[in-house]
Amino acid sequence: MFAGNVADEFSTKELEMESSLKGKSVLVAGGSSGMGLAVATKAAALGATVHIVGRSPERLAEAKTAINGDVVTHHADISVASDVAALAENIQQVDHIVTTAADLTFKPFIQISDAEIESTFAAKFWGAVYLVRHFASRIPSNGSVTFFGGSAAYKALAGASIVAAVNAALDGFARTLALELAPVRVNVLSPGVVETPAWGFLPEKDRAELLKTIGAGLPVGRVGRPEELADAAIFLMGNGYATGTVLQLDGGTNV
Repeated sequence: MFAGNVADEFSTKELEMESSLKGKSVLVAGGSSGMGLAVATKAAALGATVHIVGRSPERLAEAKTAINGDVVTHHADISVASDVAALAENIQQVDHIVTTAADLTFKPFIQISDAEIESTFAAKFWGAVYLVRHFASRIPSNGSVTFFGGSAAYKALAGASIVAAVNAALDGFARTLALELAPVRVNVLSPGVVETPAWGFLPEKDRAELLKTIGAGLPVGRVGRPEELADAAIFLMGNGYATGTVLQLDGGTNV
């Protein structure tokens, strides 16, 4: 009897978390492709009005067509402060902010240029800064902010020094914001390698082989899927006890 009651309680809590997005407003920066698109798709399916922010009008249009739900697209570059300020004027209130935006350069530190370092920090770190700066006053007390970091902050990888630095910066930024913005919740979702269009710079055969090799070295035997990260983002949005948390969802990368 007790076990059954516990199971029923967990089932009820799960339904409450999923339904918590119904009628809410969710902003997804980087939501036109990859993990961001998966988050936007899941949030819309759960009844949220989803605001997708991206730099490519073509990708934004494709995303709007692909998502079944209430979707509004915004052509903006979150690494540009004035773009984010204008965005905030157009969206008066947002319950949850998620940013997956990134433009990362993997290269040995001796070879990486200042411009490439600045580009790596631009969308992923400064974009997060600008979003919080301009939207903090527009998030209700039961709202949340979720940054997408990455396992490079914890697992050293040659050629990823600046990527590691920006991911680690987001972790520290989020933990402090969790105090300063409370009761608004602030968290980081830290993925490992995920199969997304970000790998499109490689020929299809080479990409498939690389991801297969990386996956074979993980305890789960494969790389991640965007939908799995979207589920985790939905969890962080809906769980009222999660703040100042770095949720590592990396297939056992750091084991």
